[in-house]
Amino acid sequence: MTSSSLFGADDPWARKRTSSDEIDMTSMIDCTFLLLIFFMVCSTMQSQPDIDLPVAAHSVGVDTQGSALVTILAGTQSEPPRILLGDGVGEEVALDEVRRFVADAVAGGNARIVVKAEGDVSHGFIEDVARQVVAVEGAQLYMGVGDSPGE
Repeated sequence: MTSSSLFGADDPWARKRTSSDEIDMTSMIDCTFLLLIFFMVCSTMQSQPDIDLPVAAHSVGVDTQGSALVTILAGTQSEPPRILLGDGVGEEVALDEVRRFVADAVAGGNARIVVKAEGDVSHGFIEDVARQVVAVEGAQLYMGVGDSPGE
């Protein structure tokens, strides 16, 4: 009896030899994915902490006498910020009414618009008000942020 295989020379289950140039990367890829999953599960995502910016030492003040003022007061958690037309006092308006106020001021010769905001007002809301101001042709936007509207 000979020691030939049952299927002859074309045994489908016979181990195919790889050339010496090839390296089996399967286990390396498995290790890479395991490490990736491990670091994704074990790492913590941290937001950037609030930054205390120093007071500006070299800024140019704007004369508020010849300017139109828009004041933004911080709201509470249940209320959005409030917009007042004036220096801390005045008519309370909605965001879309700021553009009309600025257009009236520019038409009356008041091109300088000063937006004053409390420190607790979100940057996004201040940006929304600023967009309303710069949408009016000829308006010059100046901004100030402080702890209270009187600053």
